[in-house]
Amino acid sequence: MMKKKLLAGLLFICFLVLPFNALAFAADSSTVQFSKQAIEVDKNASSFSVDLVLNSQTPFSSAEFGIKTDSHVQLKSVTYSQAIGSASQVSLKEKNGISYFGFFDTSNHFSGSFTACTLTFTYTDSAAAVVTLAETTLTRLTGTGGATSESLTPNQTLQITRSASNTPGGGTPDPGNGGNTGGSDSNVYTHVIDNTKALEALEHATPNSQNIKTVSFEVKSTDVGGAKEIAFQLPYSLFNADEKRQVEIHTPFGTVTIPDHVIPAGQLGSAQSLTLRVKQVDPATLPASAQQQAGSRPVLELHFELDGKAIEWKNEQAPVQVVLPFTLSPTEKVNADLIVAAYIDSNGKLQIVPTGRFHAEKGEMSFSTTHFSLYTIVNGSKAFKDTTSSWARQDIEALAIRGIINGTTADTFSPNANITRADFTKLLVGVLAKHAESTGAGFKDVTSKAYYYEAVMTAQALGLASGSGDGKFNPGASISRQDMMVLLDRAFTVAGHPLMETAALSGYKDAAKVAAYAKPSVEKLIASGIINGSNGYLTPQNNLTRAEAAKVLHLLYNELY
Repeated sequence: MMKKKLLAGLLFICFLVLPFNALAFAADSSTVQFSKQAIEVDKNASSFSVDLVLNSQTPFSSAEFGIKTDSHVQLKSVTYSQAIGSASQVSLKEKNGISYFGFFDTSNHFSGSFTACTLTFTYTDSAAAVVTLAETTLTRLTGTGGATSESLTPNQTLQITRSASNTPGGGTPDPGNGGNTGGSDSNVYTHVIDNTKALEALEHATPNSQNIKTVSFEVKSTDVGGAKEIAFQLPYSLFNADEKRQVEIHTPFGTVTIPDHVIPAGQLGSAQSLTLRVKQVDPATLPASAQQQAGSRPVLELHFELDGKAIEWKNEQAPVQVVLPFTLSPTEKVNADLIVAAYIDSNGKLQIVPTGRFHAEKGEMSFSTTHFSLYTIVNGSKAFKDTTSSWARQDIEALAIRGIINGTTADTFSPNANITRADFTKLLVGVLAKHAESTGAGFKDVTSKAYYYEAVMTAQALGLASGSGDGKFNPGASISRQDMMVLLDRAFTVAGHPLMETAALSGYKDAAKVAAYAKPSVEKLIASGIINGSNGYLTPQNNLTRAEAAKVLHLLYNELY
């Protein structure tokens, strides 16, 4: 390994001293280019940034670049992207008016199309300037201990001009030199975050209890003015990292939190930027039935663009969080649990978003979604004839209007009936709003045609359900209260809200009946206040009723959302 590293380092030093074509062999159809061809720098800005994008279908071990600037511009710094990983980096060196820099590894580790680095330049002049990508060399280590190189002479130029006036917010519309602009359409406000600003924001982000870094940006109402749509563009490198991240974008129309790897790899391709478009829609433009239900409440349209091109986004593994500001009337606040989020499907009909919950104390509706559409806020309604006097009526109706729980018939719920293992698992997965592909063997008694098949397989993949032994799940058996508590405890962990505190069970008359495998979960649920028992009893071995299931699932729902 030391020999390889020394060879790679020596080869790289050679490239800094010798002419580029001294070690060059036949071209390998590789390309290198600036991410932009021209940048207009804000009137008061003293620097700008641009990316270098590499494309090579043949793996290589190192790359060296040569940048030439005129007298108006100076290369200030080079920030390597996540794609470079742990490769050794060579600092800036100047020779014959060209600034050289690059990276090298001990194996042919790099291939495909990716952003190699971000270049930041100092620019304090008002005259137009030119930056030239003069030289690039890629090196490939051979199996015989030698190396070959590919010399590129792109001579690609980046044209730099100074803006005559400040753009709104003090920036520029170019992705390589982040900022804000009102755009050519007065109804659209565009806000661009360049690589430099993205890195600065990332430096200020700290991990939360789930070890997720939240990178926050804000668009103020004074910036937007009378625009009805906001286009917020970011470098996709923010989302394409090994560490856990999420990007939180605050706008006057609402807040959108985007997780890492939000775009499926097959859809992402070689795209370098992601744009979130948030648009206020006039309710009067909705289909008649949707318009009647939405009334005068806000309607928001969301969609993504990759490199400026609109895409149809759907990703069940990376839900986006949305918060809409809204104030309820005094009468609506009484039944805030019945105020829900909804989206408008391709047929113009409103569909309830299961994760939508109104937070009256904050004056906002929050929900998560795995696809984009038009969203609004509506009143939900679902009643059952046999729950009017049930102690769990509010819990049942809150889950029913969100489509998480169903009745036994169209108008009955059977609150006192026992609930099966399959049905409780299906409801639990519904509250979690999770979908995962199981890599295990599945269960002998759960067929792919069963209505609960997908939920049970998801529960197995998430580590919620392990079956009852002998490769079986016993889907039709009633679930006991203590088994419910075990699943509920695991659900909190899966959702990223693990229960940590425990409480002694000695105060319950039937504590000795709690099975050893269930005791840790029962202790945690007692400590959290989710389970309280009744008249000094836990009744762990009793079957769980449908009303009890609704109660604990609604408590879980409120904790998560």
